Amino acid sequence: MTPRQKEVYMVIEEFWKNYGYGPSVDEVMYILNTTGRGNVHRMMRRLVELGHCKALPDKARTVRPKSTRMHYEP
Repeated sequence: MTPRQKEVYMVIEEFWKNYGYGPSVDEVMYILNTTGRGNVHRMMRRLVELGHCKALPDKARTVRPKSTRMHYEP
């Protein structure tokens, strides 16, 4: 995991703990004080590919740390 991916992961993890759902790409951009929606989206998708996070396909705000469960997940 790159340092920037680690930052994105920490944002996702903290957001999930506070709100019970994943952050939007725009919220991650705001928290990290960065621009470039595509870059943030790519990092979030890469975290899922690497197995650090999970997400439901084609659903908004479902990216979460792998160790957490969604309330509607079996």
